[in-house]
Order: sequence, then C-alpha cells, then structure tokens
Amino acid sequence: MSQTLGERSLAGILWVFIDKLGSSSVNFIITIVLARLLAPEDFGLVAMVMVFFELSSVFVESGFSTALIREKEISEVDKSTTFIFNLVVAIVLYVALFFCAPMIAAFFDQPALIWITRVMGLNLIVEATAIIPSSTLMHRIDFKTQTKARFGAVLISGIAGVLMALGGLGVWALVLRIGVMALIQTFFLWRLNPWKPTLVFSKASFRRLFGFGSNILMAAILDKFFVHIYKVVIGKFFSAASLGFYMQAANFSNMVINTLFRTVQSVTYPVLSKLQDDLLKLKDGYRKILKLSSFVIFPAMTLLGVMAEPAILALVGEKWLPSVPFLQLLCLSGATYHLTTVNLNMLLVLGRSDLSLRLEVIKKIIIGISIVVGLQYGIFGLVIGEVISTYINLMINTYYSKKFLNYSVVEQFRDILPTILISLATGAAVYFVSSFPGGAPVVHLILGSICGGLLYLGLHLAARTQEMEIIRRMVIPKTIQLIAKLR
Repeated sequence: MSQTLGERSLAGILWVFIDKLGSSSVNFIITIVLARLLAPEDFGLVAMVMVFFELSSVFVESGFSTALIREKEISEVDKSTTFIFNLVVAIVLYVALFFCAPMIAAFFDQPALIWITRVMGLNLIVEATAIIPSSTLMHRIDFKTQTKARFGAVLISGIAGVLMALGGLGVWALVLRIGVMALIQTFFLWRLNPWKPTLVFSKASFRRLFGFGSNILMAAILDKFFVHIYKVVIGKFFSAASLGFYMQAANFSNMVINTLFRTVQSVTYPVLSKLQDDLLKLKDGYRKILKLSSFVIFPAMTLLGVMAEPAILALVGEKWLPSVPFLQLLCLSGATYHLTTVNLNMLLVLGRSDLSLRLEVIKKIIIGISIVVGLQYGIFGLVIGEVISTYINLMINTYYSKKFLNYSVVEQFRDILPTILISLATGAAVYFVSSFPGGAPVVHLILGSICGGLLYLGLHLAARTQEMEIIRRMVIPKTIQLIAKLR
C-alpha cells in the first residue's frame, strides 16, 4: 500500500471512527431515552415494518453503490444512469408498499401497521436520491464529509424523536424520527457534495454496473431477508413486546459492532479495492484488518455479554430486563460478524460477486434449517439456532479465502487466537468480580468496564502480542501525525 493511499485510509478510519463514536453514540443515547419513554410494543411494531423497507432498500440500491466504488473512475454517465435507475425503482416500490400495507398489517395482526408502512415508505424515495453523493464520497475515501452529514442528521432527528415521545405520540415518535433523519442526511449530502443529475441513461453503463452489482443484489436480498427473518418469525408467532425485547438487545449488540468494526469495514473496501491486482499485499492487508478488528470486537462483545444485566438495568430500566438473555446470545453471534465480513469483502474486492452469491445461498439454507428446528423450542430456541448458524456460516465463508489468497481458516484462527484467549480470561475475571452482591447496576457497569479494559490491555502488553505492537508502533504515531495535519 503506497504512503499516500495509507494516509488516506488512516484518515478515512479516523473520520469514520469519529462518525461512529459521535453519531452512533448519540443515536444510542437517543434510543435509550426513547426506550424509557416508550413501550416495548412500540419498538416491536417499527421492527415489523423495517423488515420490508430493508429489503426494498436493497432493490433500490441494486449493488450499484458497490459497483461504483470499485470503479477506477466514475463517469458522469455512470452517475446519471445509476441515479435514474435508483429513483425509478424507489418510486415503484413505494407504490407497491402503499397498496400492500393492509396485507402486511393482516399478516402480523396489527392494524396500526397500515399507515406506519405508508409513511415510512416515503424514506425509500428520499434515500434513493442520496446514493450517488454517498457513493462518490466513499470512492474518494472522503469520510469527513459523510461524518458531518450523518452526525447532523442523527442529532436533529434524535431531538425531534424525543420531543415527539414527550408529546405522547407513542410509536409515531419512532416512525417520524426515521423520516426526519433520512431527509436531513440527504439534504446535507447534497449540500456538502453537490452534483447536478442529467437525464442521461446509458444502457452500456447500466449493463456494466449491473453485471457486477446484480450478484451483489441477489446476495444482499438473501442476506437482508434472513437477517430480518428472525424479526418476522418473532413478530408472527410471538408478541410485539417479545420482538421489542429482542430488538433492544440487538440495539446494544449493534452499537458495539457499528462503532468498532464498521469503522474499519467502511474504509477498507474502497482502499483494498485499489490493491486488487496485488494478491500478496491484499492478503497482508486483510490479515492486519482481521487482527485489529478482532482486537477490539472480541473483548467488547465478551464484556457486554458478561455485564448484560447491569447494562440493561442501568441504561434502559427494569422493564427491559427480559432483553438480557437475548443480548447474551447475540453477543456470541456478534463476535463473528467481523470475521464473516472480512472474508466476504475479499471476494468483492477480487470482483467475484458470483461466488459471494453462491456462498449466500448455501448459508441461507442453513439459516432456514436452524429457524425450523429452533422454533420448535420457543423463542430462545429460535435465537440459539441463530447463534449456531452464524458459526457454521463462518466456516463456509473462509473457503474462498483459502483458494484465492491462501488464507485458510486455520491460519485465520491462529492469527486471532491470542486475542480470543485474552478476551475469555478478561471476561471470566470480570464475571467473577461482578458476581458479588450489592451495589447499583450503574456501579457494576462502570467498574466492570474499566477493570475489564485495563486487564485486557495489560494482558496484551504482557504477552507482547503483534496486535499491540502494530497499535504502538504504527497506528498511534500515524494517528497523532494525522490529527496534527488536520488541525
């Protein structure tokens, strides 16, 4: 990786980290406030509808964003073709959702979902117009501008959501907050990265971009459907409150993943795409990503699982206590997210979206089996099946890493083994200390986090792990230099 590209990637990581630490933290705080003001059923209702919008968003984007980012240069024709396609698909899907809203409400036996679906559907059109500004910024590895847009949107929409909840709007506070965030973020993206669309639609451009993006589209449809299938099943066979408890646990788990790993994930795809012709450098880049992302993800998910109960009690209150076992199970599956994503991103960087699709089909069959079997044992059987399927699918994802980069599952496991062992030792120590009775949940949470963090870093220093050496010798000095330049 050239020095210039390395500096750009480090700058990108820094800005995305600021985004995740700022935007995701604010979003998490707002969610906590709303959880105290609203009922679990309100979160459950929104989760039911989000399933359909996540799937619709995949069709709107259709893999074009990923295809554009991978291009060496993005032409104006490519931009206009993508913009027109995304917008037309969004409008068509909104009309479909508008008229299908009564069927969605009937499926879940929740009449309130009719107008919730119709109002939230407008976000598809709004977000479709933001795909080009966002994709071109990622292509330039300009995450500073995206950070500004997202933070402003999260802050403004969050304040609006809390005010609406205080005003007694109930579930509509959540619905309208999502709409406000989409509008504000799109406005900021266009304002900070202006571009004038033209009425140019190139069939050649469409075929080239869609040729790559179509496999990503199919893989994304499968992925989104099966990621959200648990929400559909819980919403259908159990209560809205049960879905609300599950979603609150998912919010906690996703907060850690979004802040820590997706910081690196967001930057590494466009950066490593520029190394697609040098397999040795590409493998070395992925090894560093795997080690450093494991360095932060494994201990974070371990500590969150160990301290799930004090975290729930201290942050969202006793009424959300049924979320604790869900959170502990989701921490087990969340610990593998970065490993799965790193292996799949490698295929996209190499341009093998067809193989990515093949893997998704195999993995979704496994998830389907786990749902059918797990459902026989109730809601916890369902979630335990989700955890088991993530580990089976992780093994499947590593197949092509061995074939194309000679980076086998054994080598990957060997690379992250020190971090796994240190994380487990830290988790065991924190669990032992926090098991003593007495003290407020917030005290247990703060002391457990501080002691766990210090112990984890101390063990890495004592073991002189390669991850700690990389951070000490490369990440910290370069980050300090970069911050000085940004000033």
